Amino acid sequence: MRFFWQLCMPYQEVSLEELRLNVGRQKLDAVMALISAIQSSHDEIDAWLATAEETFPVIEDRGFHLHSNG
Repeated sequence: MRFFWQLCMPYQEVSLEELRLNVGRQKLDAVMALISAIQSSHDEIDAWLATAEETFPVIEDRGFHLHSNG
């Protein structure tokens, strides 16, 4: 949801050119697909998420889990 909020803001924190310079092609394509999905529908967002989870596995922060569980 925070990413959606940032898309709605009238300013840009990161330009497309900055993304092109600093993000690999595969991740840039994923970001652009996410923006397109957000502009389309909830179903498109769900489909993007399923693809992204396969392509970019979630990194588990064991230190965070250890700290948050006491």
